[in-house]
Amino acid sequence: MNRIYLETERFYLRQWKTDDAEELYKIMSDSRVHTFTGDSPWTLEGTKGYIGYILEKDFNTLESFHAACVLKATNSIIGLAGLNPYLPKQPEIEWQFGVPFWGKGYATEIGKAIIESVFISTDIEAIYCMVNPENKASMRVMEKLGMASLGLCDFRGEQDMFYIIERNRLQPLSTAGI
Repeated sequence: MNRIYLETERFYLRQWKTDDAEELYKIMSDSRVHTFTGDSPWTLEGTKGYIGYILEKDFNTLESFHAACVLKATNSIIGLAGLNPYLPKQPEIEWQFGVPFWGKGYATEIGKAIIESVFISTDIEAIYCMVNPENKASMRVMEKLGMASLGLCDFRGEQDMFYIIERNRLQPLSTAGI
């Protein structure tokens, strides 16, 4: 059984399996998924390499991880999510979903679950997110998650909008906006 990192009403985030490559490739080979990332569509070999690399890391905690996002209703992978190392005790949150799964509130649901779970179960101090300034939908998600905008900053040679949420500024996300 694969490790489940966390679960929401509609999803669970679980450890990758080598036989996930075809399903993930169908998502990540679509150029639209990379519209704002600067990445190229993935090849099948590249997808297998990504999954192999992640499995080698054998993530055991939420401090730094990459997981398959699985929609419970269909038991199908919709994309990936996780935390990347950025600054000490201050990782970067990331997700990428297939185009059919955009605009359904999935990023907000998964982002809330990651933030809440990380602040409950680790000593992470803050979580960052870097967003292409043309990606208005992702910037709206950051606001829904309660992340504060730090404005444009250089990230890997590009100007991205930086967002942060700090442990001591976390509001109960499940009731935010009520």
